[in-house]
Amino acid sequence: MQDKLYEIYTDDSGAFTVGSIAVRNKDDIVFKGVDEEGKVSAYYAMPLRTVREMIPDTPYLRKIGKYMQYAELHPYDGWFSLPEMDLDPEGPVLTQVLRNAMSREALVTVCRIGEEELLCGYVREIEKGRVLLDCVDPESAENLTQVKLRIRDLEYIEYGSIANELLKFANRN
Repeated sequence: MQDKLYEIYTDDSGAFTVGSIAVRNKDDIVFKGVDEEGKVSAYYAMPLRTVREMIPDTPYLRKIGKYMQYAELHPYDGWFSLPEMDLDPEGPVLTQVLRNAMSREALVTVCRIGEEELLCGYVREIEKGRVLLDCVDPESAENLTQVKLRIRDLEYIEYGSIANELLKFANRN
């Protein structure tokens, strides 16, 4: 059976993400996102300070839980499933997620705090609290320039999503 689901709010817009906690420490949280069809769809890693509220047991979550039950009986993991990821809650969680992505040559999507623009790319280097991304244009799947970001400036990291897997495929083929 699935882990406890939450509506996770990061701003005052009323929009939320559904997910279950994968790991949490005093600074960061990683949760497994669940899409509107009840499929586990991505890992989302973020500083805990960006999470405004986590609400369990709502009518919407009860519906999604039923969708997840249906998904267990009708799996689609023959062509997509989240990669396994071991995270140490005692360590810097965001950095661990980025290292996982780097070691698997996975494409990630990141958002900087206070920015609307999302950056997609491959993690090439992590050093002194910074990450170097080889960026990819999400519209054309073409390579863009490299960008170096401070990890502490990241609002969130999306890792392992089908959208990222498809963009990676389009970029490499």
